[in-house]
Amino acid sequence: LHKLIAQSTKANTRRGSTRRIVSGVNTSIAAVPWQVSLREKTYPICGGSVITSVWLLSAAHCLLRSKANELSVRLGSSWKTHGGEMYDVKETYVHPKYVRNSKVNDVGLIELYSPLRFSARVLPIGIVAKETRLPANQAAIVSGWGKLREGGPSATFLQSSTIKTIAMKLCRHSGLDRNPIDPTSMFCAGSFSQPSPDACQGDSGGPIVSEGVIIGVVSWGLGCARGNFPGVYTRLSNPVI
Repeated sequence: LHKLIAQSTKANTRRGSTRRIVSGVNTSIAAVPWQVSLREKTYPICGGSVITSVWLLSAAHCLLRSKANELSVRLGSSWKTHGGEMYDVKETYVHPKYVRNSKVNDVGLIELYSPLRFSARVLPIGIVAKETRLPANQAAIVSGWGKLREGGPSATFLQSSTIKTIAMKLCRHSGLDRNPIDPTSMFCAGSFSQPSPDACQGDSGGPIVSEGVIIGVVSWGLGCARGNFPGVYTRLSNPVI
């Protein structure tokens, strides 16, 4: 992934401020212009991020569920079902070391047939550098059109929320300890002790951004916004990625 970015054409990378995100707020696509809606036969299934004019980033588990010729993406719109522009997917690539059961290295790439037309509403986001340390309690923004609450309806308008990263020691002692958490390829964000804003079903594959770069991909969790169950994200600073 990092090699791809280094070899790609010199895209104008925007450093922004920045599973409806639970407890999120309505957000203009202009605030997160790298946000992508991944669709299977026009039905929204996951999120993603623009990283170059022809390459998008998402979660591996999102890309394994469909053939590339069944996928398309919507960009440049705050609305899930209309506006912006639609692009067909040429091919998808799942990380070669992705482990389906544990979601280790849960990341993949989407290649488009046609280059994107960049604008104030469609721009690439830079990726965190390899081996960058991710401290606990670092503010980050997660965005998407996933469910507004666990078991509830999905958002029709783009949502975002500010959450904080959680120390791996705390994450491993949370309710998530029933599922293995790999500290090399994953990190946690949200709240350890109480319900907090969180990604939810439908936000998978979307970005979590901090200090102007994408630091992770929405991967998995237990429920949505539950106390003691923070969200788990693919760690993009992992050298393997």
